[in-house]
Amino acid sequence: MIKKKNILITGGNSGIGLFAIINLLKTKNNLYVVIKSELRKNEFLKTIQKYFDKNYLSKYLNIIENCDLSNLENIEKIKNYLVNKKIFLDVIILNAGLQYTGSFYPKVSKQGVELTFAVNHLAHFYLLNILKDLVSDNEESRIIITSSDVHDPNSSGGNIGKKAGLNNLVDFRKKVTCQFLNFNADESYKNSKLCNILFAKELAKKLKFSSSKISVITWAPGLVIPNDDSGFFRYSKRFNFFGYLIFSKVAKNIFGISESIENAGKILSEIVFDSNFNNIGYVHLSNKLISFKKHKLVESKVSDEANNSELASKLWILSEEICRSFGFVTFNI
Repeated sequence: MIKKKNILITGGNSGIGLFAIINLLKTKNNLYVVIKSELRKNEFLKTIQKYFDKNYLSKYLNIIENCDLSNLENIEKIKNYLVNKKIFLDVIILNAGLQYTGSFYPKVSKQGVELTFAVNHLAHFYLLNILKDLVSDNEESRIIITSSDVHDPNSSGGNIGKKAGLNNLVDFRKKVTCQFLNFNADESYKNSKLCNILFAKELAKKLKFSSSKISVITWAPGLVIPNDDSGFFRYSKRFNFFGYLIFSKVAKNIFGISESIENAGKILSEIVFDSNFNNIGYVHLSNKLISFKKHKLVESKVSDEANNSELASKLWILSEEICRSFGFVTFNI
């Protein structure tokens, strides 16, 4: 009998994560979905029950609720849930992400961290650190992080507007906490995606050092534009609705450069099971546009800055220091 996999996912109540969950549920593995609030949980269940009946969901779907990832206090809830139920994970999907490009002012987390960095990087960094001992160490185990090719200033999306760049972390802590030096919402998003890759590469290095078989995978879904108000663009739309509307119509219908949210979710679910990614250390995958409205997932290079192993180590240490400054000190990788 084939053992069911235990799969944890953040950012699963809408967008790419939602359609990944729909596909993952069909496989009859055990899904653990981290959800921000009661409202989001109810919206999620209302949607998911269009695809599966309640009896089926009761077998395979588990919700870890009231876990707003922007607040580091909530991360411990996820660990406690898994420990109490004696659950060991086979796959962790760190998919939650937000951007609010267009805002002139920073949003901040409960700990006073710029919100993009807090959710897209710091929450996942801390979560993975405290869950590491709950991940089964076998060749099919993997940690999957949703990043973006806009981390690369030379990519088609990364070269528009303010480009990603951590400047060797000079004054970076001041940019993401307290002073928010020279805040730019677009740059903050791109930098968070760069942090995703640096974090993943340093994690893979540490796992390799301990002879772990767990694979670390970052992937870029491409430009994904949802048809409704849910998902990734729900914040940035508020700041420039008409600009977003024009951009989305042109990207979808005229240039054909956007990926459908359904396909992006399907791709993410396929990464979970693809045996080509067993015990591989680290890989970055990109959903590349190959023709009008057609994409293909391929192994891809990351930017020069994302390849900087010294910078990756420095970011890891800085992330630990920021967490510790708020009293969150469980690090064991």
